[in-house]
Amino acid sequence: MLFRIRSKLLLYFIILVVLLTSVGAFFYNRSEKLMNEYDNSFERFLLLNDIYQRSNLSTEKLHAYIIDKDERYLKDFQKEKLLLITDQKRLYKVMSTNEITLINYKNMIDSFLQESDATVEAFQKNDINNYSYHFNEVLKITSFLQESTLALLNNKLTDYQKFYDQMEMKNHYYKLMSICLFAAAFFLSTLIALWISGGITKPIRLLSQAAKQISTGNLAGEDIQITTKDELKLLTETFNQMRTNIRQLVTEIQQKSELDQLLKDLELRSLQSQINPHFLFNTLNTVSKMAYLEDAEQTSRLIEAVAAILRYNLSEFDKASTLRDEVKIVQEYFYIQQTRFGERIQFVTDIQDDCLDIEIPSLILQPLIENAFIHGVESYEENGVILLNIYRQTDRICVEVRDNGVGMDISTKNRLLDFVLGIEKDDSSESEKSNTHSMGIGVKNVIRRLQLFYHRNDIVEIESDHMKGTNFRLMIPDTAKGGKRAC
Repeated sequence: MLFRIRSKLLLYFIILVVLLTSVGAFFYNRSEKLMNEYDNSFERFLLLNDIYQRSNLSTEKLHAYIIDKDERYLKDFQKEKLLLITDQKRLYKVMSTNEITLINYKNMIDSFLQESDATVEAFQKNDINNYSYHFNEVLKITSFLQESTLALLNNKLTDYQKFYDQMEMKNHYYKLMSICLFAAAFFLSTLIALWISGGITKPIRLLSQAAKQISTGNLAGEDIQITTKDELKLLTETFNQMRTNIRQLVTEIQQKSELDQLLKDLELRSLQSQINPHFLFNTLNTVSKMAYLEDAEQTSRLIEAVAAILRYNLSEFDKASTLRDEVKIVQEYFYIQQTRFGERIQFVTDIQDDCLDIEIPSLILQPLIENAFIHGVESYEENGVILLNIYRQTDRICVEVRDNGVGMDISTKNRLLDFVLGIEKDDSSESEKSNTHSMGIGVKNVIRRLQLFYHRNDIVEIESDHMKGTNFRLMIPDTAKGGKRAC
């Protein structure tokens, strides 16, 4: 799943807003609870004070009604009475408790209301004794209510002091909690910001460093590893692929340049003859026909072999050949040398015909055979053997050029093996080149052209011991037949 940078930033801001909102909501809820507790406590004070005032006003209005017999006072009394009843109901709600003092206080209000109603009823009946008695009870109850109200207020003030101390402690606790919560929110938001910014800036920094390396020509850097899953991951993968493509392109250009140089060297060496090679080729054809007309068939066959080798060496070296064509030229070379040295040298072939259609670069086998002859068995007076063996081995075509000659010394063998592994470059001196045969191209040239042609180094194996002969083994990939170029 691809998380875009924009999504990361939105997620960060959402988390930050949620954190701050949660902290603010928590403290708002705490402050609301404190305010509610304070309001409830303050409401009790006001309610007790209202009851105290209502009872006094009710007593005064009742007394005025008895003295003046004015209905206005009776209405005022009834009004204050209703308000006192309302306050009594409120008292039941806000001070619902089983405390004896409060229960007695509630009962006194009920008694006050009953005695007040009894006083009014007796007064309206002109029952002086009864309304006097009930009114005196009203006065007594009013006095008790005042004393009880003062006692309750005093108790509530004492409780309020404790409540105030608790509020102070809670307030201090909330201050500490607010500092901790805001610090935690700040720390968490900072970590998230660092994580998001690091996920953006680190890949950019690595890409910048890699770009600087490429600008200086250094293409060998390792791929940048990115663990994020956003646009920068795609950018980094594209950058890594671009650097890999550039590196491969440079390698291909270098290999092509090296191959072109080898081909030019091959062409120059093939033209080292002091006479015009085309003139020599035409002359050989003429001599061959004359020998044939004179019934000198062996001479004609020898000239044809020389002409075939010359014709093959005059071909375009940048075009691929087949193993079958290479074998034909080697057989012509074998015929010429067999004619020249007779029984001193034996040329043996063991070839599987179904292996000969594989594509290889031009002029590969002849230099190896020529090298085996010149540096291996040419000095032998008898029993010299050169073997050409071609066979299939799993996914490879094996071509062995083996001789029983003097073999290589340790330094020459190690130098060639290092060259095969790519450790030593082809920096052969002019003296080494001058020691090769006029038709020779050089073993290193053959090895390198094979490696460039098949794009792999494990093409050549060399086995050689002093005075035990040499075996050059070509391990050609069996991937292209019928003249198609190997990939």
